[in-house]
Amino acid sequence: MHIERLYQAVELVSAGRLRANAPALTRLHSYPALLGAAQASASDTTEAFLRCAALAHAWSTQALRLDTAELSAAIAAFDAARAPEAVVGSGLIDPVAACLGSLENAATLLHLANPARFSLWDRELEAVHLGEPPSEYHMGQARSYLRFLATAQEVIAHPLFLTFHHAFCTAHQARLQRLGIPPYPLSELRVVESAAAELARAGR
Repeated sequence: MHIERLYQAVELVSAGRLRANAPALTRLHSYPALLGAAQASASDTTEAFLRCAALAHAWSTQALRLDTAELSAAIAAFDAARAPEAVVGSGLIDPVAACLGSLENAATLLHLANPARFSLWDRELEAVHLGEPPSEYHMGQARSYLRFLATAQEVIAHPLFLTFHHAFCTAHQARLQRLGIPPYPLSELRVVESAAAELARAGR
């Protein structure tokens, strides 16, 4: 997942046309509302966690099933993950994944908790990262998600990233305008993940 490859996503965003019922279009419409709901005030950390868990599962279309034996540890990890300078590691990821029964959904929940530190992650994104479809075992390992995050940070640190970031965000905002969707900003990590998602949809 090199920045030169991700640059292809700029052209895809600029030229692509999405069907009215395309899942990608639904996500473009719903992403800012998803973040807004996740970051709304809550009476306590438990309420905030449960809200994000429900939103994460709605995003993935999976039924919400919590392992309540893992709930306390997951809430503590979620609370720590919300810190602006949260240290990304398996200590935050594994408890949430154990509670939700899914590492992919844990990634979504953690992204909702802290979009600047955690990205969305699924099989399609990992296939772009690896260059081949991942196994079920691979998708169940926190170290696989951590490698994806590490690669994304390498892209962000690349000397060409600022230029790429500007080009992608410009194309993204133009797409939103064409679709009649109010503009919204993307974190640096979200730009990398969104570009990878475009490549995944195009089969590149």
